[in-house]
Amino acid sequence: MYNILVVDDELSIRESFALILKGKYNIFPAASGEAALKLAADHKIDLVYLDFRMPGINGLETLKRLKEIDPSLEIIMITAVNDVQKASAAIKLGANNYIIKPFDVDAVLKMTERLLRRKALIKGGKEAQKESRPPAPLIGQSEAIVSANKLIARAAGGNDPVLIVGEAGTEKLAVAELIHGQSGRRTFPLHKIDLRRDIAPDRLRRLLLGRSSGSSTIDLEKATGWLEKAKDSSIFVNNFEYFPPGVPLGSARLIAGNVRELPDFDGTTIALPPLRDRLSDLPLLINHYLELFSTRYGREIRKIGQPVEDILTKYKWPGNTRELELTIEGFFLNFSGEAVSPTRLAFELTLGEADPLGSGFLESFEKDYLRRVFEESGSAEQAAAALKVPVEKVTAIL
Repeated sequence: MYNILVVDDELSIRESFALILKGKYNIFPAASGEAALKLAADHKIDLVYLDFRMPGINGLETLKRLKEIDPSLEIIMITAVNDVQKASAAIKLGANNYIIKPFDVDAVLKMTERLLRRKALIKGGKEAQKESRPPAPLIGQSEAIVSANKLIARAAGGNDPVLIVGEAGTEKLAVAELIHGQSGRRTFPLHKIDLRRDIAPDRLRRLLLGRSSGSSTIDLEKATGWLEKAKDSSIFVNNFEYFPPGVPLGSARLIAGNVRELPDFDGTTIALPPLRDRLSDLPLLINHYLELFSTRYGREIRKIGQPVEDILTKYKWPGNTRELELTIEGFFLNFSGEAVSPTRLAFELTLGEADPLGSGFLESFEKDYLRRVFEESGSAEQAAAALKVPVEKVTAIL
């Protein structure tokens, strides 16, 4: 049975989650961030519902610390409508989604089931790595992807460090999994960590190398460091530019990810193009994600239609393939029939506009909020006033 941690200083919220989820999951309630960190250090937690506004350690700081204890944690923020901007920052730090108070029971159940099902599929994928069948290459026939697949196959046969360079949302993790899955270390799990600029150097060294004790309620990291856990396997370190110099990797093979090239990196470099530069691969990627989510959700979307295809082709995809993946998954979550309506696509998709370099693609909940305001407004002028955007943008979505 999965373990779910509910963190909220309001007793009524904790009791509500217990009533909604009881019988299906083990519930661990916590009234503060400090208590949540202690529970996460002492138990194997699968999913966290985390309130943003709490006394003591707030939700954002608790999120950072939970991800340090267990980077694989699925975390959903509990927020009020006027906290949407702060919840956006939480998404960028690794939260998976959000719910707004007062929340809908069916929405909580559906979100919980979906995230835990995905967690199980990811775990099953790791087990599948032990099979002799090699994983499929990157999807696409563009020159850049063909070249990348050749470099991946070459890197898998060696043991040298690898640097994967690409914008936010490109397939850096997928490349790391391909390299590891075809290497001689594939019988061990691939370990993954995401570094951030705001982790203090001393603290990061302790997380990487481990510590001899953890008696403090403030320092709750497990004694075993990330590098020790990856012994004899491969470790994917995203945002490698923040990796502290002089830290020994031990027997782990380094597969690094970064948004820019690192001139002093000693190893193989694989460059991934942004999706906007390989739009010829878009039909193949769309078909791949349609098949993937058809299997995951047990139903089919037979086709998306030419109007939707035209919209997807014209969009700039600042969030790259990760944004495309989330968009296609949204079709299965938001459309009940076998067809996708272009009038209900996300705001930026319909307008063909987006922030540069993926700065806003993870804020998908904000897009849904904008669309909801638009749909509930009595007129284009009222929607434009509420959204604080030109009325032309609102009429364009009509």
